[in-house]
Parts: sequence; structure tokens; C-alpha cells
Amino acid sequence: MNFFLKLLKAKKRHEIRGGKLWEITRVLGIDVLEVEREPAKPEPFKKPEGGTVEAMRVHIIKAENNATNLTKDPDFM
Repeated sequence: MNFFLKLLKAKKRHEIRGGKLWEITRVLGIDVLEVEREPAKPEPFKKPEGGTVEAMRVHIIKAENNATNLTKDPDFM
């Protein structure tokens, strides 16, 4: 049957109707075949291993230094 559909240049599309997934085949502008499909199942979740923290790095935000950063000095402009 797929061979004849390819000869007739049939197009397939997927639609959700009433919470179900349908595959619809269209030939010459007319829907000729509707098949209910089962949605793809997700893969089971696997928890990643090795989630321990070995060391922490502390970040310190320094105060502004207008002597070195002249673009923030209003008198310079």
C-alpha cells in the first residue's frame, strides 16, 4: 500500500483530536486514511551519580576604583 501512496504523492500529517494522536494520509486534497497512533513514551529518568561537592570557591566583589576606571569619572567626560 505504501508503494501506491508514493506513486500518488500522498502526504501524511499528525493531528491531536480529543486527546489522541492521529496520522492522516491525504491524496489529491482528500483525507483517505486516518489511523490512531500511540504517542512516544519518554525514556525513564536516571539520576546522575557523583553529585558531591569537593570544594567551594568564594567570590568577593570589590568596591569601585575610579582612579583606574576613568570611564566612570564624571569630571573626565
